[in-house]
Amino acid sequence: MKLRFFGLLLVLALAGCNSSTGGDQQANTAAEQPQTPPPAPTLPSVPLATLEKIYNEGTQVDYIFYNHPFTLSLTEKASIQFSTAHVAEDPAPLLPNCKAAGRVTYQVDGNIVLEGDFYFSTGCTYFVFYEKQEKKYANYMTDEGIKYFNDQIQQALELRKKAQQGQ
Repeated sequence: MKLRFFGLLLVLALAGCNSSTGGDQQANTAAEQPQTPPPAPTLPSVPLATLEKIYNEGTQVDYIFYNHPFTLSLTEKASIQFSTAHVAEDPAPLLPNCKAAGRVTYQVDGNIVLEGDFYFSTGCTYFVFYEKQEKKYANYMTDEGIKYFNDQIQQALELRKKAQQGQ
């Protein structure tokens, strides 16, 4: 009888050790799993009144590309109005892995009304606008804007290639 009692205590003790070890293993496993990163910060959308002002009164829009050897300067009313359609209404998150592709400025009679960076790479198609050199607004780029940028980059690369072949 004493032997059975001792055996039962030994089994219970081993079972208790296994369950506490299992709990530790679960805790360690949870600690080793990558934590879900917090959501990227999102700034508010650029005010509609600002885009309407550019649409109605804009006199120039400039795009400076950081990684391409060209810039775009729009001075025709229709082109300026079309460029405002590239800014979506929805605010965009600021993704830390995205790098700015260039700078955009919207002007009315020589005064900069809105300026910021545009992001144009896979998974990163949005604008971040500044006020007093601080990030103030962030908006997604519309599908129309993505197509426009793709077309402009392709045209510029083709022109550059033709120019190089002519040398």
